[in-house]
Amino acid sequence: MIEITATGPQYEFLRSPARYRAFVAGVGSGKTYAGVLASLVACQQAERGAIVAPTYPMLKDVVLPTFRELAEDGIDTLNKADLYADMGNGNRILFRSADKPERLRGMNLGWCWVDEAALIDEETWDILLGRLRLDPGRAWLTTTPKGHNWVYDRFVADPGDEHETVRASTSDNPHLPEDYIKSLEEQYTEKFRRQELGGEFIEAEGALWSWDHIGREEAPESLDRIVVGVDPAGGGPDEVGIVAVGKAGERAYVLRDASMKGSPSAWADAVVNVYNDLSADRVVAERNFGGDMVESTLRTADRNLPVEVISASRGKQQRAEPVAALYEQGKVSHAGRYDELETQMTTWDPAESDESPDRVDALVWAMHELMLGDPSPVDADHVIGLN
Repeated sequence: MIEITATGPQYEFLRSPARYRAFVAGVGSGKTYAGVLASLVACQQAERGAIVAPTYPMLKDVVLPTFRELAEDGIDTLNKADLYADMGNGNRILFRSADKPERLRGMNLGWCWVDEAALIDEETWDILLGRLRLDPGRAWLTTTPKGHNWVYDRFVADPGDEHETVRASTSDNPHLPEDYIKSLEEQYTEKFRRQELGGEFIEAEGALWSWDHIGREEAPESLDRIVVGVDPAGGGPDEVGIVAVGKAGERAYVLRDASMKGSPSAWADAVVNVYNDLSADRVVAERNFGGDMVESTLRTADRNLPVEVISASRGKQQRAEPVAALYEQGKVSHAGRYDELETQMTTWDPAESDESPDRVDALVWAMHELMLGDPSPVDADHVIGLN
C-alpha cells in the first residue's frame, strides 16, 4: 500500500470527484507532485493508465524522477526502455510524450494525466480522452498557464459539468523557502509574476489584441486570395513566423500557423509546403534582418515561388495597429486554434516588450497584403518568381 500525503490545494485536487480535473498553478507549487499522487490513487482502481508529458526530456527529467520517488514502494517493475511501470497490485502505468500525438491512439486506458498541459495541443488532449475505454475513465492535467489557450477555455471560461479546476500559487507550497520565492519574484515583471507564480491566465494590459476579438469560424471552400506571410529570424534562437491568411469578400481567415525554428533551408521548405498545400497566391516575406538571404533561400527552395520581399518603413506597433483594428471590427476569423500565435497576440505589449513577435509579424505582413492594400507600412523591393 502506497502512503501519500498532500497539503492545501493538492488535497483539494485529489479529493475532487470531477471526471476531468485541472490543477492550474505557479511554478514550484507542487503540480507534478499532485499529478503523481493522483496517478497513484488511480492505479489502485484501474488496470491501465498513462502519464503524459509534452516532450520526452520533460518526461525523463521531471515526471519520471518524481514518480520513482513517490511510488518506489509500490513499483514491482519499472521498464525504462519501453516506458511502463508494473505496480505491486498488477496494474500498469504507461509513460508517454506528446511529441507525436498520433502515437497515443493505440492505448486503452482507465485514466490519464498530462503534465504542463498548456504546452500541448487541444487535439492531443482529445486523443487521450478517446483512449479512456476502461473504468473509471478519468483524466486530469496539471499546468502553469501560458497566456490564454484551450486549458482556459475548457476548464476556466466555460467548464462543463464534469470539469473542475483547482488553483494554486507558488507561495501555497509550504516546503519552499521564503527567500527562494522572493528571488523568483524579483526575476519577473508584474505580468509574468502573475502568470508564472500566481498561476493566472493573463493577457497584457497594453496588448493590441484581446481574446474577445479573436473570432473562430471555418473558412469557406472558395477564397478570393491566399497569402503566406513570413517573418525570418534575426539570428539566434528566434522562430521564423509563417502564417497563411485567406480572403473571401471583406473577411479574412487565418488558415495556418506553421511558424518554426530551423535552418534556412528547413523554414524555406516549410513556406513552400504551406504555399502548395493551400494553393496560395503569393508569399510576402520581410527582408530587414535577412537581407539577400531571404530571397536566395526562397529561390533555392522553389525558383517559381511568387514572393514579394519587403522592408518595413514603420515600427512594429504602427504596422500591427490597423490589423488589430480589423479584428475589433469583426472582419477576421481564425479557422482553427493557433495557441502560440494567439498567446503572442494577446501578450505582446509593444510599449514594454523588446522581443520580436515573429508569428504576429508574419500575420501582419499577410494581412496588409491581403486586406489593407496600404503601401505605407512597407517598401516593396521586388517580386521574384512571377514569370
